[in-house]
Amino acid sequence: MKTIGGLVAGAMLLAIYYVEGIEDHRGLSAEYTQGPEALSWLRKNHNESALASNRFPETRDAIRLVQQLYSAGAQRVIVPAATIQNDGDETYADALVVTLPADPTKRQSVWKLCAQELRREGGKPSEQADEDQVLLWWD
Repeated sequence: MKTIGGLVAGAMLLAIYYVEGIEDHRGLSAEYTQGPEALSWLRKNHNESALASNRFPETRDAIRLVQQLYSAGAQRVIVPAATIQNDGDETYADALVVTLPADPTKRQSVWKLCAQELRREGGKPSEQADEDQVLLWWD
């Protein structure tokens, strides 16, 4: 009886690991997939440093990165609504979500830019993107 109980418990544990593994690879949670288009949001923002001031001293520096992402072929770049803060005087955020294109050459070009930013924050990105969206977050 103990053997059967052990087998059942082991099977349940494996099922939990399997389901959690699937969830980990489904992409970003919904709170990070909604928000304004980044270039438009940055251009309309009157904050001197609207995005990750520890990375982009001025808003125009953040605009440059978003333009580079689009030039490389990014399908879309948004500012996740969950990361937008307003302290009463200024509106700012500390993240972007980049949607990678399907075209393999463009995808690799966009991923290369994203990977540079991920490494800059101490991440260890793979050589190729595993997901269609990349969260860039600056601490």
